Amino acid sequence: MIYYVSQKSESYGSGTKECPFRTIGEAAKAAEAGDTVMIDDGIYREWVIPNSGGLGNHQRITYTNVPGTNPVISGAEIIDNWINVENNVWRTCVSNEIFGDYNPYTDEIYGDWYDGLGQVHHTGEVYADGEALYESASLEALFQPASCEEKTLRWFSRVQDEVTEFYADFGGRNPNELCTEISARPFCFFPKKTGLNYITVSGLTLCQAATQWAPPTAFQPAIIGPNWSKGWIIENCRIHHSKCCGVSLGKKADIKDNSWSKDPSKGGAQTYTEMIFATLNEDWNRDKVGGHIVRNNEIYECGQTAIVGCMGAVFSDIEGNHIHHINCRGEFGGAEMAGIKLHAAIDVVLEKNCIHNCSLGLWLDWEAQGAAVRRNAFFENGQDFYIEVCHGPCTVENNIFLSRKSFFAASQGTACVHNLFAGEMAPYRDVNRFTLYHLPHSTMVGGVMFIYGGDDQFYNNIFIGDNVENSSRGTASYEGYASTASEKGMENDTPMADIDKTLPVKMENNVYFNGAKSWTHEKNPHVISDFKAEVSLKWEDGHCLLETNLYEQEDHMQAKLITTEILGKAFESGQSFENRDGSAIVIDRDFTGASRKGRTTAGPLDKGCSRIVLI
Repeated sequence: MIYYVSQKSESYGSGTKECPFRTIGEAAKAAEAGDTVMIDDGIYREWVIPNSGGLGNHQRITYTNVPGTNPVISGAEIIDNWINVENNVWRTCVSNEIFGDYNPYTDEIYGDWYDGLGQVHHTGEVYADGEALYESASLEALFQPASCEEKTLRWFSRVQDEVTEFYADFGGRNPNELCTEISARPFCFFPKKTGLNYITVSGLTLCQAATQWAPPTAFQPAIIGPNWSKGWIIENCRIHHSKCCGVSLGKKADIKDNSWSKDPSKGGAQTYTEMIFATLNEDWNRDKVGGHIVRNNEIYECGQTAIVGCMGAVFSDIEGNHIHHINCRGEFGGAEMAGIKLHAAIDVVLEKNCIHNCSLGLWLDWEAQGAAVRRNAFFENGQDFYIEVCHGPCTVENNIFLSRKSFFAASQGTACVHNLFAGEMAPYRDVNRFTLYHLPHSTMVGGVMFIYGGDDQFYNNIFIGDNVENSSRGTASYEGYASTASEKGMENDTPMADIDKTLPVKMENNVYFNGAKSWTHEKNPHVISDFKAEVSLKWEDGHCLLETNLYEQEDHMQAKLITTEILGKAFESGQSFENRDGSAIVIDRDFTGASRKGRTTAGPLDKGCSRIVLI
């Protein structure tokens, strides 16, 4: 059945094309497996709470836009009647009835690994013509000059019994001549119940939700998410202005949420491990959760992450998304902030995403076993890619890393193939935490072990230096890591008996420009010292173009085809470098998807390429 939604409808529509529902929530109550909800133009100021899920890929519930329209689901409400108090500070108040049973201006941001940077922050936000203002630390501070120019636009609220007062500095503008809004709801599209599977959300704009902090050890809210379900598709949407997260593929609520913040005596790593085992004992498996598709969305202006997920993202595909301006405002901090931040990304494929202007682009943390990071573009981030305490295998291939910090790894068992690294490289060891690994292609835990470092492989990559003698560009950052098992006395055992031992590293056929340095033990490195490599970005008509002269040197960049046979297995997990379905990896396509016919060339682009579109 097809249900229709339009704000042009009378109050009591029946959902037909001639008499549509007025709200999406009405359709969500009626929709069942196999149904489609068609949504007309308009701003729908509501929290859509699905009541039912689909029964499979061929019996989904689909929420989509009427062709040619751009419906918006907003977590915000318009406020007006501002009165000037003094200089640029204005005041208004709203009835608390607007918030229902949740007032974001009493809800302080809180949770494991959160840092308020010395100030209390609330999940609510104030907007002027779509731009978020900064929350002031106090009413007194609001009347003082801003600490820096970019934080001139500020607000402060005081919640009373029946009303909430808002004070704001709009930078000399009259707010009564602007569209001023406050976020009033914690979600835009999010079920209250878990286990509502096979829902598709397509072609919508979702924005301005008052979302709470989303650590891996607690319920992970966001503007939109499946809430511990399986088989969702979120596609072709614009998702923006979340106080914390845009899309959540993450953890469900539990009575032990944020247990580390409540009682720090055990430490965060231990409470995280306990949470994994407890959830595994309940329902963490491919039959209950994961297998989502998040594709072709634009996600931006979120305070914590564009996409977050702990355990709930397993076996998912995250592809073709344009993610930008995440955690750029510096209001608060913490250890869970990135364009994409995933814990336990088992068999997750991250492909063809473009991530830029984020504090950190992609962060895979704990158990990224079987994850594939391929054909993504990263630039103008504080750091492009960080993989932390994972035992592998994780495959990173045909990506473009252009920020000042390209690759940081407190991990092991990662294979980097055909990438372009234009920034710093930094591998680390972590022998302070026992971390989990799993049975192949499963959520079942196979064991726990320290991260001794190593077991990494680098084939056919390009490294661009900065012509600084002691720069950390290139693979020389692996100096001191073992090149063979015998080198560190590991012929018969892991390096458990000696804290200074690492697992062996393998490198071959990488190419180094502009003073980038190779690892001493690399096999057949190509160091090109008499050529200035250039890579530049240019924006034209809303598209970002990469231009380079690298492939003028393709005759010096010959390499070999990389397959599962060459990569072998990750040491600790014993899992082969292979696809999610167990089939062999053959890395025979470049960043654009073009086939590597004939001679294989190092780097992510086919030979002869000088200009490509990143977005």
